[in-house]
Amino acid sequence: MPTLAVVLDLIRERTTVSRVELAEATGLTQATMTHAVRKLMALGFVHEVGTARSNRGTPRRLLEIQPEACYMVGIQFDRYSAVGVVVDLAGRIVAQREMPGAGERDPGAVIPEFAEHVQALLEDAAVPRDDVRGIGLATYGPQDRDAGVLLTPQPSPAWQGYPLATALAEATGLPVAIENDATAAGIGVQALGTASSSFAVVFMSGGIGSGVIIDGHPYRGATSNGLELGHISVDARGERCGCGNRGCLDTIAGPMALADLASRDPALTSRLGLGHDPLTDFTRIGRAAMSGDAEAAELIGASAQTLAVATVTLVNLFDVGRVVLAGNAFAEVGPVYRDAVQGVLDESVFMRHVHSVRVELADNVSHAPAVGGAMVVLRNLLESPNIEHRAAVRG
Repeated sequence: MPTLAVVLDLIRERTTVSRVELAEATGLTQATMTHAVRKLMALGFVHEVGTARSNRGTPRRLLEIQPEACYMVGIQFDRYSAVGVVVDLAGRIVAQREMPGAGERDPGAVIPEFAEHVQALLEDAAVPRDDVRGIGLATYGPQDRDAGVLLTPQPSPAWQGYPLATALAEATGLPVAIENDATAAGIGVQALGTASSSFAVVFMSGGIGSGVIIDGHPYRGATSNGLELGHISVDARGERCGCGNRGCLDTIAGPMALADLASRDPALTSRLGLGHDPLTDFTRIGRAAMSGDAEAAELIGASAQTLAVATVTLVNLFDVGRVVLAGNAFAEVGPVYRDAVQGVLDESVFMRHVHSVRVELADNVSHAPAVGGAMVVLRNLLESPNIEHRAAVRG
């Protein structure tokens, strides 16, 4: 049930908390909260750690997460990069590993490689395999989360409809779930920071995406494929995008677009050592911009301003008070994008006279999507109608 995920997120965020405080924070009745906490305790996820004074005289029993109760693996990947993590129940990264992206390879070549990295991650983490609940794959869409398949011929036609989740599950012996990378980034931000708030995530790695967390729940839309910030038009007369729209944000301000622009300047290409994959080239452009290269700074600045304009639309649609930037592409130039987005939002958001909007970088900007992928495994377990049976089988 969703209630269990929300309650566990709050306990994780507050470290120690009473049932009364949980009920007040969620708006749930005392009876519902008692039932939820009882289930979490039965699963071994939560335990009591003492009492605190109460105004009503009866001490309140305090709850705390059992971090070692279970572990999850998260992998965020796209064509150009991949990262894997092992996360405990408290959302802490206990092992991490950089991995090759999919490149132009077919899934039959990538899946065995991922399986090897999962095994290495679990060895690095030194956790009992029986305590590992599964693997969460955070990647681009469109996708069918229930079927565990991608609905796009990227990075090669062989990926479209390929049984991604099933194939990795067979290769590793662990259950596998897939998730939109931007939504996973939002879930990762929850695990690494504030669990109960509403906020938007702007995600940028190989491309640009976004996600929204509303009252602790990821917004999913009809098929969990919404919030494609990268395909908001920022130039109605621009070039036709592969999605069918014109002047999409991704084709103007994304890493691929900037790498392409830079490649047209032989001097800049030579000076920065460009000519690799677009994400690597974007990173080099960003690093040069941060070091004072004027041409690189102009490219990054224009990208940041255009991204900011699109983010105004996102904020106006959902009326959030917080925007978090996450993804590998922000690793070098996050502060530039943060400041640019903050400046444009301060001037342009429709509700700016009612409330401010804070823009920040994720605590772990490169790993938040992978952490979110791992936490999706936990959410799926907690939202399962037969959670006690599934937990008993794993235990």
